[in-house]
Amino acid sequence: MIGKSKNKPFLSLKIADRNSMKNLRTSLLLVCLCPQFLLAQVDQTTSSLDGFAEASWGMTYESIREKFLSMATNPDSKEDLQLINEKKDERLLVKRNGIFYLYRFYKTPELVKEVRPKENRGPETDPSINGQTEYRESGILFSVGVTFNLVPSEKIKEKLEKKYGKPKKESIGDDKVSGASIWELVDRRDSSPRGGYAVQWREGYKKNPYTRRIDYFSANIREMIAKDYKDFFSVQETKTLRDLIP
Repeated sequence: MIGKSKNKPFLSLKIADRNSMKNLRTSLLLVCLCPQFLLAQVDQTTSSLDGFAEASWGMTYESIREKFLSMATNPDSKEDLQLINEKKDERLLVKRNGIFYLYRFYKTPELVKEVRPKENRGPETDPSINGQTEYRESGILFSVGVTFNLVPSEKIKEKLEKKYGKPKKESIGDDKVSGASIWELVDRRDSSPRGGYAVQWREGYKKNPYTRRIDYFSANIREMIAKDYKDFFSVQETKTLRDLIP
C-alpha cells in the first residue's frame, strides 16, 4: 500500500469486495455478452462518456499507476490518496478521500493471440486504443468501479441525472427494491463507438433502495472484449478438434 494515510482498511475492503462480486459479474456479463440489454435507442444529443476522472478509456495500466503514484507521494497534494492493491495489467485499487476506486484493465488472452497477426508498431505507449495492434500486450483501462458507504438510491440517481440525463434502461428485482439503472453515453456516428455506460446498482436496506456501487464501462473496449470472447472459444474448439483427430 502506498500513500500518506496510516489507516488499514483491508478487512472492510475484502468484505465490500465479496458483497459486490455478484454485481460485478452481472455487469460484466451485461456489457460483454448481452449488448441488447444495454443498447437502447441512441439519443444523438447525449454526451459521451470517454473515461473516468483523469483517466481515459484505453490508457495503459502503467500510465495510470504512475499518475496515482505521483499524486500519492506528492507532499503538496491536498488529497488523501492510497494505492491499496494492484495486479499488473488487471486491476488497480485506489482509496481516494475515503472512497474506493477499482480500475479494471483488459489485455488479449494468450490463446487468442495465436490467431492474430502482430503489426510492427513498436511499444504501445499511445493511451488511445485507436490505431493499435490487433491484440493488446499491455492492460488497457476498460472499466472503473466506485464503492462507498450506503446512500439512498434516489439521491445518487438525482446527481447522475443532472450530469448524464435520464437513464436509458432500468430494472427492478423481485423484491421491488433492488435493481439497476443504466446510462448509455455513446457516440455511434463513427465506425467504432465512443463513450461508455454507467450502471447504478440498488440494494435493499430496511426495505428501502440504497446504493453503494457505481460501475463505468467503455463501449469500444466492450466490443473488443466481446470479439475476443468469441475468438477465444473458436480457438479452443479448433485446438480440441485438432487434438481429438490424429
